[in-house]
Amino acid sequence: MIANKTDFFNDLLNQISEPLYLTDKTDEINEEINNNLWILSAPIDIISQITTTDFLEFIQKVKDNYKFQLDKSQLNIDLIFYLWFDEMAGHLCFNFINSNHDKLPFGCRFIMTDRPEEIVDQYLKSNYQEGIPWNELETYETPVQLAEANRLEKVLHDNFMLTVYQEKIVKQK
Repeated sequence: MIANKTDFFNDLLNQISEPLYLTDKTDEINEEINNNLWILSAPIDIISQITTTDFLEFIQKVKDNYKFQLDKSQLNIDLIFYLWFDEMAGHLCFNFINSNHDKLPFGCRFIMTDRPEEIVDQYLKSNYQEGIPWNELETYETPVQLAEANRLEKVLHDNFMLTVYQEKIVKQK
């Protein structure tokens, strides 16, 4: 049982030693995502105890571990670290892919920030840390309602901008 922020981060620390999926190929993006993706989500009572600095210090430990693994590897490749807040799911997410990728693997438009604090702050200040509550969702049943929902979804998709922080992790030569 996670009773406080110390327990929360200690539980996560146990996962840091997981091996980094490292490749220099761009056609293995799904494997990189599946193996290197971190999804952080804490109960509301724990989130109230956590600061932006707490999250950034934990993320730095993961980056340090992956840098160590990268430096030991035989591949001549760097890593791209990227961080974002998935508001619909209520998750703070980050991932690592190899630097041969020419773009981040998002299906939406995004804007870059040079401040990881901005992303963590979005998560900590969100009303949706546990996802969007069912009572905020609407049911559409008639053809007219469904057509309007489809129109609104397209408008939202066309206008949505995800804020992302990105950083290159350079292999020691």
